[in-house]
Amino acid sequence: MIRGVAETAQKQVRTLLFLAVSLYALYNYWQPGFPLSERATLALLAVSAFFVSMQPRNWLAGAFRIAHLLLGFAVFGYIILNAHELPYREGIPNSTDIMVGIAGVYLILVAVKACLGSGLAAVTVIFLLYLLLGQHLPVWLGGHRGFSLERIISFLYLNDAGIMGFAMSACLKYMALFLILGKVLQQVGAMDFVMGLSRSLFGTGRTGPPLMAVMSSALVGTVSGSTMGNVYISGNMTIPLMRRVGIRRELAAAIEAAASSGGQIMPPVMGFAVFLMIVLLDVAYADVIVAALIPATLYFLVLGFGVWLRIRYMEAPGQPHAVKTEHDQPSVMSALLHPGLVTFLCALGVLVYLLANRNPLQTSVMIAMAACLAASLPWRVRITPGKLLQALVDSGRELIDVAIACLALGIIAGTVLLTGLGTKLPALMIEWSTGNLLLLLICSFLACIVLGLGIPSSLAYMLVALLISHAIVQLGVELLDAHLFVFYAALAAMITPPVALAAYAAASIAKSDYWTTGWLAAALGMPKYLVPFAFIFRPQLLMRGSVLDILAVSALTLVGLAAVSLGLTGTRNPTVSTLAAKVCLVIGGTLVSVPPLDEAYVLAFGTALCMIGIAPLLLRVQRQGWSRNEKSGTDPWQ
Repeated sequence: MIRGVAETAQKQVRTLLFLAVSLYALYNYWQPGFPLSERATLALLAVSAFFVSMQPRNWLAGAFRIAHLLLGFAVFGYIILNAHELPYREGIPNSTDIMVGIAGVYLILVAVKACLGSGLAAVTVIFLLYLLLGQHLPVWLGGHRGFSLERIISFLYLNDAGIMGFAMSACLKYMALFLILGKVLQQVGAMDFVMGLSRSLFGTGRTGPPLMAVMSSALVGTVSGSTMGNVYISGNMTIPLMRRVGIRRELAAAIEAAASSGGQIMPPVMGFAVFLMIVLLDVAYADVIVAALIPATLYFLVLGFGVWLRIRYMEAPGQPHAVKTEHDQPSVMSALLHPGLVTFLCALGVLVYLLANRNPLQTSVMIAMAACLAASLPWRVRITPGKLLQALVDSGRELIDVAIACLALGIIAGTVLLTGLGTKLPALMIEWSTGNLLLLLICSFLACIVLGLGIPSSLAYMLVALLISHAIVQLGVELLDAHLFVFYAALAAMITPPVALAAYAAASIAKSDYWTTGWLAAALGMPKYLVPFAFIFRPQLLMRGSVLDILAVSALTLVGLAAVSLGLTGTRNPTVSTLAAKVCLVIGGTLVSVPPLDEAYVLAFGTALCMIGIAPLLLRVQRQGWSRNEKSGTDPWQ
């Protein structure tokens, strides 16, 4: 009896704290406070909600949870109460500042470990050890002059450049509002419209559900900006549909993972890393989404082509009874008549219009949210107090993880700023790469992949951006281009084994083998590995240059990426000639789609390799015809 009452009370307190996190973000838009105090308030609410939500395994774990909850009130409450005085004591902290600061660092490490796993906690500890012991490293490994404990704690805890730095500011000012907008759209049927439209366009036959997964993930990504959220929103419908038309579990999960991972590169939302980017670079949000439009479009076009090709011609057909899905397929007209169309277009249209006219990002999101709520009122999906309350609770629940991650990022960013690693490492990397831009880009990409295996992609982006982006800039790359490159590289970790969180989430829905799913997702999501290199060497892909140049370069890059996708498409019973042709397509397509256009001999060589690689396929098609291959399920490469 007592236990049941306690669990009910815990659930109610947890819900109230989730709600408080969202409400505070909205309140802060109207009444912003002193930077240290407002960020500490968000941290206090988020950490409190997290520890209240924890389910202890035994009485000892429960005691630690309560102790950490009280410690959170002490650590962040101290900042709130002394926010105006702490910056003036940064160089001369008193004993209380030091003790509370040490407790704060410890609390953040505990929360990160419990909330986000050992990977991010380990990375944070490594940076702290570097801050404490880096004076013993040689200069060529980034050694620094050394800092006292008082100096370290005061820098990390007492000002707005450490734990309470730009990451917490971006979380409060931007990420929270976009999270709320996404949850509101779900409550007023916008996501139902997206899924219905995708089903109406692609819902028939074996290629229908896979292409539906690609399209729905692209549309969900325009307002979601979360890879994992995209997997669960879209995957719970598309993966069962793909299974029903005979597509094997691993491939169905891989298609959804690759498609959902593109959600974070699809404007206008583009995930939380973009908000960190605009705060760090002080650039207009509209500039970022305009630059990202063509790369995102190329990704989904090539992904759709690869999925269509693999399903229609390269995979064995499913069971005959599993091919028909017409009775589940809504008509295009019924999909377009869904009330969610109005709310979706209203929110997205208002948001894009306001951003295009250089309105403040926060104001644009709030107006788009108000327009969405107003547009839902005449329809059966209208917003109600219950739906709005649920959207705020769900937003607060997701924002907690983001806020705790941003606290860890504050420790990492503070270490980089205090030690000067952000200026020393670029010089070292340029020296290691012997001044070769391509080699430096490859090293940066691999660094993002490795970091993304253990920490969230947004934090992997920010960490590598802080350390490496300036090195890329020093070799002649525009600052925004360098950050977009790192952004793409960090997101590639979502579909790159051995972690590949998007593939893991999709595999859990499909109940498929994780490793097979991960490697298939990496092959299908190949554009995410090549496109960032392409737009570094071809700035036309980022909307720079004349309209004719932009269209011509985009078309050429698309053809090259399609050739690589064709080369990576699996075959049944491959032969030596088949494998040789595929190697030619992969290498040739890469040379067509990536290198600078002024290297004409490279482009000519790549084109020749593509023609050599595709010749066996064209001869096979001419001899037997696609229709026969489709009916028999044979591979036209054989």
